[in-house]
Amino acid sequence: MDERQLLTIVKTEFKDAMGADGQDISRERELAWDRYLSLPMGNEVEGESTVVTSDVADVIDSVMPSLLRIFTTADNVVNFDPVGPEDIPLAEQESDYVNHVFFKENDAFLVLYYWMFDALLQKNGIVKAWWDTSEKVSQETYKGLDEDQLAELLSDDELEPVERDEREEVVAVLNTQTGLMEEQTITVTDITFRRVTTDGKVSVASVPPTEYRISSDSASLNPNEARMVGHERDVTRSHLIEMGFNEEWVNNLPPNKKFESGEELARKNKSDEQNGDPQDRSQQFVTLREAYIKVDFDGDGRAELRQVYTAGGQLAVWQDGTKANTVVDRQPFHVICPAPLPHKHFGRSLADKTIDIQETSTTLLRQVLNNLYHTNNPGNAIDERAIGENTMDDLLTTRVGRTVRFGRNPGESWAPMTIPFTAGASFPMLEYFDKVKRDRTGISADSEGLSPEALKNIQTTVLAQSVDISKMKVETVARIFAETGFKSLFLHIHELLMKYQDREKIVKLRNQWVRVDPKEWRERNDLTVNIGLGIGTREQNLLHLQAIKDLQAQIVEAGGMNLIVSPQNIYQTAKEFVKNANLKDPAMFFTDPGNQTAPPPSDEQEELQRLQLQVEQEKTALARERQAVNAAKLQNEQQEMGLKHQREVFKLEQEREAREDKLFVENEKLRNQLTALQQQAEKQGVELDLKAAETAAKVENLRADTQKKEAEAANLELEHDAAKSGLLDLASDSSDE
Repeated sequence: MDERQLLTIVKTEFKDAMGADGQDISRERELAWDRYLSLPMGNEVEGESTVVTSDVADVIDSVMPSLLRIFTTADNVVNFDPVGPEDIPLAEQESDYVNHVFFKENDAFLVLYYWMFDALLQKNGIVKAWWDTSEKVSQETYKGLDEDQLAELLSDDELEPVERDEREEVVAVLNTQTGLMEEQTITVTDITFRRVTTDGKVSVASVPPTEYRISSDSASLNPNEARMVGHERDVTRSHLIEMGFNEEWVNNLPPNKKFESGEELARKNKSDEQNGDPQDRSQQFVTLREAYIKVDFDGDGRAELRQVYTAGGQLAVWQDGTKANTVVDRQPFHVICPAPLPHKHFGRSLADKTIDIQETSTTLLRQVLNNLYHTNNPGNAIDERAIGENTMDDLLTTRVGRTVRFGRNPGESWAPMTIPFTAGASFPMLEYFDKVKRDRTGISADSEGLSPEALKNIQTTVLAQSVDISKMKVETVARIFAETGFKSLFLHIHELLMKYQDREKIVKLRNQWVRVDPKEWRERNDLTVNIGLGIGTREQNLLHLQAIKDLQAQIVEAGGMNLIVSPQNIYQTAKEFVKNANLKDPAMFFTDPGNQTAPPPSDEQEELQRLQLQVEQEKTALARERQAVNAAKLQNEQQEMGLKHQREVFKLEQEREAREDKLFVENEKLRNQLTALQQQAEKQGVELDLKAAETAAKVENLRADTQKKEAEAANLELEHDAAKSGLLDLASDSSDE
């Protein structure tokens, strides 16, 4: 099969899919929105009542609080069942972490609210779960960075420089020799980065029913059994690029010509005006189709499930240039319905059960009000021959305290038309249809259930017979939700974590920090969905607990303490009272009598202790590494100091040799002068005896000077040797340190 054939199949599936605009399902959902918002019904008559009752909204708004309480009061919405005794701790951790991911890492409350609201009003509620690796782009600006700080930021793979500027800056620097602060001019950098983050996580989001598509022959509430399930939505070009699609391909797509269906307009209350095309091209909308379709694309005779993205009548292209047509192991949608129908994907909503009642109640109420209007403000019977123009105008005025001008006796020309009040006969019909609504949905204005104060002395068997039927119907809806969409959603979250979370995390579960690594998990197929406190409401459970507490008190008063009732039994009853009040820590209110001595550490505590020991070991190893680094640094400093000493010794030796050379030159000069004087004395002979004697004295002086110079040279050499010996001793002491 080539790409053109695949595109044709996908286009046909979306065209014929259930939920598309203009089909019966879409029109029914549009009508449900109109009735929920109590919009005009289209049969209003000018001058008569146009009131619209709110039966649909009353039913749905009454059910939503109960459903939200049922699914948000338990510690865990779901618990995975262990496959053996050794699997209990791991199954508990998986249950805790999957619930943590849904409630802490997603906007769980709004997801649950929209999911269940759509189901109650629009037949089916849909959510979508996937591993989100979309790029998140943000901008960061840093100023006055030195070279080391700049190098550290540039080494971050998530940062991409956008704008960079270097400038001179005067800073105060400590002079190590003088110990004073001195001003110094350095080069600093101002830089702006674009940070692109692609950290993956499990994302769960509500899908508007107007965007959800499923193959027309789907015969099950479970979308996994459908031939095709898809998501058709309008997204901006910018969002497509963030999803990882090729930027050039995205920019070449034609913009969407915005056309909103009747159902979309109904969601927007039919009053939102469409803005013109955005000036920024990145904010232009493009229609994206995401299909999960079973098709034999590779031609092996077996259909495989493929994820196919299309836009603008062509296959989408990923950033690396590959086509968005890949084999996947499952589709991401999860569906709930309050009243599923056998062998049908779309069931019945609470709105479907009450729309006709709202229309009938609206008609009856309008008739009652119209009759009341005519009774309170009846028409007039007049004699045209006896009524003047002024009198007619006065009679047409209906304000209170009006004045009517008559030319003759009013009794002879005018009389009010008496309208009998017959609306009272309509009240039983209104009550009848309210009863029909209550029987269909279990919801009515007076369905308050049982109060513990009123029934606390009634025995348990009587309580069981007095359970409010309306609450049982709400719990039936909750159980249907739990066994369909909720179970499949949490199994899917578990599967996504095992498949894509490639590193362990430290998270707080049950008030303890634990290490979680989904790679160590096992595949799970069995799980239990916890809906609130079981099959009873909080009030009913409170009645049961109150009866148990009273019975325990009677047994204790009769001397049955530690025979029939133990302190542990009383503590368990008190503990259940705390849980029923949705307070999660009974230890804040009561002390467990069986926990007076410290219990042996649990597996989780042992694991936490092991992790703490591992952290301490890593800290010790890190300290040793730092010590080794410091030792190497000290050795390098000592080597540098030794080299410095050697350079100083070499310099002293050069200075000594220079001075010795200078002294040698001076001595040779004196010797030459002495030799010249001796030769002169011998030449002049006796005549120069006196001068010779003087010269001899000078010679002796010169010799003394020469000896003195030689002695200074010898002393200088001794001083040099002593200095050299001192430097070597200093280097030896530094090495020992």
